[in-house]
Amino acid sequence: MKRIIGLTIAFMLSLGISGIGTWAYFSDVETATGNQMAAGTLDLKTDDVDGVTQTLFATKMQPGDNVASENITLKNTGSLAGATLDLVFSYVENDGAANPVNISADATAAYIEVTTLNYGGEDLLSSVSDNNTNGYKDIEDLKNEDLSGQSGIESSASKDFEIAVTLRTETSKDLQADGIDITMTFTLNQ
Repeated sequence: MKRIIGLTIAFMLSLGISGIGTWAYFSDVETATGNQMAAGTLDLKTDDVDGVTQTLFATKMQPGDNVASENITLKNTGSLAGATLDLVFSYVENDGAANPVNISADATAAYIEVTTLNYGGEDLLSSVSDNNTNGYKDIEDLKNEDLSGQSGIESSASKDFEIAVTLRTETSKDLQADGIDITMTFTLNQ
């Protein structure tokens, strides 16, 4: 009886092994065609123009003059959503011809108070520090502030950036004909 059970188990194992071997010989191949892979894009436009910088111009200002809000529309025309937006301010000296006393670009920027700074309807000015401790927030403060990590822009969507400035009333007569070109650089990140 033990011998019959042993032979039966051996026979069943040999059938199982040969069945597994038989299954290994069957195969079927299908081909999927028309597949495409392409990287998406981030394409930031400022006021519907390629380029991620805008320059703020305000000429012939006198102490107390306000520059009305400048609005820049930032639009993501790419196929991917932008997760964050970085904003960097820089400036270079641009003095007029009749400049009796040369004031540095930083000193000039310190007299230009920022009265409005909004992005996507949110006030950014409240997050800016008075780095030069003159009692108000100015262009020099913006240059030294980290404004990276703002909310991004979805694909085919846009957000407005708004800035307004005032030339301080206590601006020294030594600032006559001194000037700066202010550049705002916007970087959209995935």
